[in-house]
Amino acid sequence: MELPDDVQASYIKIIDSILATSDLNTISEKRIRRGLQDAVDYDITPQKAAIKVLIMQRFDIFAEQGEKQAESTSPINGHSTNGQLNTPTVEPISPALSTSPQKRSAEPESVSDLGGKSPPKKKRKSDLVDADAIFAAKLQAEENLRARPTRGANSRKAAPIKKKKPAAKTKTSKKVKADDDLDLDEPDSEPKKEVTRTGGFHKPLTLSPTLSTLLGGEITLSRPQTVKKVWQYIRENNLQDPSDRRQILCDDLMRAVFKQDRIHMFTMTKILNQNLYNPDE
Repeated sequence: MELPDDVQASYIKIIDSILATSDLNTISEKRIRRGLQDAVDYDITPQKAAIKVLIMQRFDIFAEQGEKQAESTSPINGHSTNGQLNTPTVEPISPALSTSPQKRSAEPESVSDLGGKSPPKKKRKSDLVDADAIFAAKLQAEENLRARPTRGANSRKAAPIKKKKPAAKTKTSKKVKADDDLDLDEPDSEPKKEVTRTGGFHKPLTLSPTLSTLLGGEITLSRPQTVKKVWQYIRENNLQDPSDRRQILCDDLMRAVFKQDRIHMFTMTKILNQNLYNPDE
């Protein structure tokens, strides 16, 4: 049974909202139908066949839009990486800045000592106390060195023990580098897993003879692969109507599949379903 226009329009909104927030590589028609059932307050089982066709149509549209966006954004993303060009200009400047703030911070203090009235008195007192403390510490250090000509021999030999700390740092840095290498390798393995998907929309289906001829002799393809190859054929042969690119102008091979000279892109996905068969049936 076909869906009424108002019901179909409401279903499209719900289905599109589910597809927009889902991974098209893992989503299935069953999961979308469950989401649709949860969104309405009545049983949609009697409409299951019509809903399945509608879900397939909306999925094909989203998959096609995703491919177009990937093609259009790929050069943009390449230019966006130019934003990293700012970092090399910062790095050579940073060493100079690391020393200059110390000098600049010292200069304002000396200026404030000359310009202020009451604050300089307090600072001079504290400076005298600090200077006396530093001088006393130096004298004490010199006395300690003189008093330990023989005692300090053993303690000085124990000093190289501190060299073990850099060794620990190098080990941790190696571990960090190893972890970084693992992190860099992990994303490369993820796309390989996607190729093995065979469930839901990615289940291999048998193509009709006419559709197989259109796609260069392909025998089994998943729905996304079929839609992608059909659109690839359409673009390569400039079969979109320039005045309305949603309309496809069928050539002989397209006409053998879709049985018309001109077809709307939404209708095309519906007819494609009639040319795809479950291998188990």
